[in-house]
Amino acid sequence: MERFFESKPIVYLSKFVDLVVLNVIFLISCIPIVTIGAAFCALYYTCVKVVRRDCGKLFQEYKRSFCMNFKTATISWLILLVAAGILGGGIYYLLISGSGNSMAVFIGGCMALMLFLIAVALYVFPVLSRFQAGSRDLMKSAAVMSVKHSGNTLFMLVVTLGFMTIVVLGWKFFPLILLLGPSIYMLIISLIMEPVLVQYVTEPEEEENVAPEEMLYQEEHKRKPWYLESAGDDQIWEDSAQKGKIAEKGEDVAHE
Repeated sequence: MERFFESKPIVYLSKFVDLVVLNVIFLISCIPIVTIGAAFCALYYTCVKVVRRDCGKLFQEYKRSFCMNFKTATISWLILLVAAGILGGGIYYLLISGSGNSMAVFIGGCMALMLFLIAVALYVFPVLSRFQAGSRDLMKSAAVMSVKHSGNTLFMLVVTLGFMTIVVLGWKFFPLILLLGPSIYMLIISLIMEPVLVQYVTEPEEEENVAPEEMLYQEEHKRKPWYLESAGDDQIWEDSAQKGKIAEKGEDVAHE
């Protein structure tokens, strides 16, 4: 009987149920709008730790990350929202104000800035789930990482734009997309993001080369500490552009 519950089909079914439940929790926590940033941070954290790494309990880990990062995530979310609103308004104004080569250049420039803003946003909340930082340093670091890891960034942009296209074109199935989409999307993003974040861990885990699907059922993997909680508060992410700015979140912080 024990082998039955440890079989791959049952494990994957269990993870699918976790994704559905996680998605419901995420949608509920997004209702106030202002909490969306903290919700995305907690969604990423829980996807990696509970769904992929099978560590901890889903609701408790989501709540822990949501509360711990609420202030910084909310400020960062509002900054991104205002910036996106300004750029979006500028693009709309340029589109309706006229045509011409110079106007096309301005529109192209604004769209490029919008893509860069989306790229920065893709890094902000996963980085916050891993590191301690103020909003200013977090935004700077996310911008640096989005450029430094341009290959991963491009891949995540394609996934993000693809997901947005599915939402727009699949409006008839919007309830189903809403029920499953965000958590599955974040799970896919985590597969691209984790190889980036693990490079900034002070002591890389030997399990870094383990295939993502093997993380779901390997007992020896479950016993190892989740690498996002393996560092102490005094350890610093050393990057040439952000040295001393972002500290790793240790076990004592993550489990408060």
